[in-house]
Amino acid sequence: MAIVEKLVKNQILGMANKTLASELGTTEANICRDLKLLESRQWVEKAPDGRWRLTPKFGGFSGQIIKSFQVAKLRLTEDEARYASEMQ
Repeated sequence: MAIVEKLVKNQILGMANKTLASELGTTEANICRDLKLLESRQWVEKAPDGRWRLTPKFGGFSGQIIKSFQVAKLRLTEDEARYASEMQ
């Protein structure tokens, strides 16, 4: 998760394995292993210059969270209206 947090802050330029390892205080082997796992979930991708960045799929999670809140608000509004109509 620390890799994702670093990549969020460096989305435009991306980050190299070596830089990630250095900033996170771990080995490049660990970073490579973790990036492969994230890549298998399509959360990260390697840019043409070899740096890693988050994918549009990962960015889409924020939109899905907002939609969930919108659905919840709509349901609450509907329930409120139903209860309010019964109170009159």
